[in-house]
Amino acid sequence: MTSSNLAKRVIGIDVSKDKLDISDSKRVISKSIPNTPAAITKSIAKRIKSGESVFVVCEATGGYERILVKTLQSHGIAVAVANPWNVRQFSNGLGRLEKSDPIDAEMICRYGQTAELTAVPVKTTEQEQQEAIIRRRQQVLDLISQENNRLQQEPDKAMQKLIQNVLKSLKAQLKKLDSAITRFLKEEAKTNEKVSILQSVPGVGPVTTATLLCALPELGQLNRSEIAKLSGLAPIVRESGKTRKPRSIFGGRSQIRRVLYMAALSSIRCKTKLALHYEQLLRRGKHKKVAMVACMRKLLTMLNSMVREKTYWRADSAKEVVADQRSTTTRARCD
Repeated sequence: MTSSNLAKRVIGIDVSKDKLDISDSKRVISKSIPNTPAAITKSIAKRIKSGESVFVVCEATGGYERILVKTLQSHGIAVAVANPWNVRQFSNGLGRLEKSDPIDAEMICRYGQTAELTAVPVKTTEQEQQEAIIRRRQQVLDLISQENNRLQQEPDKAMQKLIQNVLKSLKAQLKKLDSAITRFLKEEAKTNEKVSILQSVPGVGPVTTATLLCALPELGQLNRSEIAKLSGLAPIVRESGKTRKPRSIFGGRSQIRRVLYMAALSSIRCKTKLALHYEQLLRRGKHKKVAMVACMRKLLTMLNSMVREKTYWRADSAKEVVADQRSTTTRARCD
C-alpha cells in the first residue's frame, strides 16, 4: 500500500514524547499507548493482519515520530508523515476547533482517508546514519551563528573568552561532520550514480549532494512542478475575484532550500548559464531575492531532470556565458 486514500483501513496516530493516541477507522484499535517499540509492536503491529489493506498516518513532530515509523516499517506496515499545518487546516475546515490528543488522532485519521498521502520509503541503516549527520551539521551551524551573535554583543572580556572556546569546539565538530559526509559520498558513489550526476553540476558540493540524497529521495521521480512544490520553491497563486496578490513560495522542506541557496549562489559565481538567467531576471526588474529563488528553482528542476534521465552536466565556459550576456545586452539596446 503506497497511498492512504487507497487503503480500506486508516489508522491515525497523534505522537508526543511519551505516548501515542490512536484513532482506527475500523475501531479495532482505540486507545493511548507508550511511545516505545515494544508497545507499538504489541498494540498496533500485532493487531494488523498480514496482507490487510491498512495505512498508518501520523504528524511530523520534530523527531518523536521516528520510533513509530521505524517500528511499523520493520513489520511491513505502510506509514505516512503528514504536515501538521495541513491537518490543522483540514480540522478547521470540518469545524472541529477543539484540540486534544484524542481529537487530533481522529482528525489525522480522517485526513488520511481524504488526502492522497504517500508512504515514507524504508531507509537503510547507512541512510539513517547519514540523515543524522546532516541533521547534526545544521544544528551545529545554528549554534555557531548564535554564539557569534552573542560574542558581538558581549562586552565582558572573560565571557568573550568562554564564547570563543565554545565556538572553537563547534567549528571542530563541524569539520568532523564535513569529513564524515565526504566519506559517505565516496562509498555511496560506488553504487549510486546520483552522487556523480549531482556533483557534476558547478556549485553542487558534498553537503548539497548529501542533503538532496537524504532529504529529497523523490528527486528524479517527480515532474518539475511537483518537485518544486515539494521543496517549497513553487510560487503559490493568491488570486480571488479582482484581487491579484504577488505569488510567493510557501511550505515545503526548508533544509532543501538552505542548501539550494548556497548551491545556486556558487553556480552563479562560477559563470554558468544560471548566472545568465540571474542577470536576465535582474534586467527585467526582478528583486535580487526573487531572482535568486527563481535560480534555486531552476537548479532544482535541472537536477531533477538530470537524475531522471541519468545525464551529466555539460560544461559551459565562462567565455560562452559572457558572450551570451553581451549578445543579450546588445539586443536589448537595439530594441
